[in-house]
Amino acid sequence: MVQQDTTNSLDESSSAVMTIPDNPAKGIPEGKYRLVGWGIDTTGRRLIDEIIQIAAYTPDSKFSQYIMPFADINPIYIHRHGIKVINTIRYRRLRDLNANQFVKTKSEISALQDFLQWLETVKTDDVDGLILIYYEVRKASPSMLLESLRRHQLIDRFSMVVKGFCNGFNIVQAKCANTTKSFNLRVMSKVLLNKEDGSFNNAVDRAVASFDIASHLAQSEREELEKPASGMTGFERHLIQFICPYSNAIDDEEEEIRSFKVLLERQNTFRPVFGALLRASSSERQHASHLRRLLAENDINYDKLKIAYDESAKEGLEKIIKAGVPNGEEKDIEELLNILDCFFDPSKKAVQPKAGISARFYRPMGGRNNNRKRRSFNRNKNGGSESRSSPNSKEANATERSSDESSPRADHEAGGGDGGKKTEVIRAGTPESPVKTAKPPQAQPQEVAAK
Repeated sequence: MVQQDTTNSLDESSSAVMTIPDNPAKGIPEGKYRLVGWGIDTTGRRLIDEIIQIAAYTPDSKFSQYIMPFADINPIYIHRHGIKVINTIRYRRLRDLNANQFVKTKSEISALQDFLQWLETVKTDDVDGLILIYYEVRKASPSMLLESLRRHQLIDRFSMVVKGFCNGFNIVQAKCANTTKSFNLRVMSKVLLNKEDGSFNNAVDRAVASFDIASHLAQSEREELEKPASGMTGFERHLIQFICPYSNAIDDEEEEIRSFKVLLERQNTFRPVFGALLRASSSERQHASHLRRLLAENDINYDKLKIAYDESAKEGLEKIIKAGVPNGEEKDIEELLNILDCFFDPSKKAVQPKAGISARFYRPMGGRNNNRKRRSFNRNKNGGSESRSSPNSKEANATERSSDESSPRADHEAGGGDGGKKTEVIRAGTPESPVKTAKPPQAQPQEVAAK
């Protein structure tokens, strides 16, 4: 089971990459089942993320419904699914970025009720239940669907119709290990189904491909081919016998969710230790999540390490980590000891993330040409000659100040307070422009004394 996130929040369900080792499929007993292709699009890969599209497929029927989420979609999944939430003052809508048009949505409970009604229609009376097959390299969809059904008290109704989940990736990995090295859906669709330009960003396309790949592999296991894989309906006995060993019952999936939540709680106790590293760059965040997960998977929590340090200082930490983390590499063990020792020891500084790359790799605006000398046409106070100077030099700043002081506007503003009288500017002339001298003020006539 995998949980993935790209945010920097420190919530227990929002670490960069949270992985539980996938339990092998326990299988379900053979019976009269029907295979249904299934897929969902979500706002993220965390357990608390929401479904934005749910789709299912059988050769004679299809189901697809978009759901309006309460939260916005993670930017990575906007690019992956081609769906974006448009927020306005009055409403929220989903836009299909590929078709550049809005799609019709429903609330989560309405969409789930329609999905259950479609499943009940597909399940006929002579069938014991349905098996939903999906295709994911990192398993997450069954737990997200079950959590959504549990929020709306629909899990009992769902369990009456669906008997289990099957991951097509596990089937392909077991049957095609000797023929190919990559098992993603695009490659397997090209190899097994001869689909060159398949696009699997949409849940409907993934549901169809999951059903077709399973049908193709099940048909290839038979010695006598009665009909091609494209003509299967999902009721075939040999298809169900082929799928059942790779399936998990609903109860097994719920048990995995419960153990996953316990792991999240244990992992969340290390937030004070790895808090600064989880707010760093993506690579450091992923590495910190890996170290924290090593402790949580081996049943080590914060309180256990705190007690060991209080009793034996660093030696107590070494004893617990080296003996309790057998699946960790030597480099990871040494780094864990360093981080924990620096955190618990008040005389040492806690490990901080590395400095960002902006100061080392990004040039200032202008790049290499930023330090070139610029030509400035500044007139000094004594003449109109040009001067070339660097914009950062003190001489250029002094020249700019002197030119501002000798400008006509500055003289006008300086003389504006003297009763509004106009003052001519005396400037040093050039051979082309003779020197202008100010005219002396005319003498005012004297008042004649009164006789």
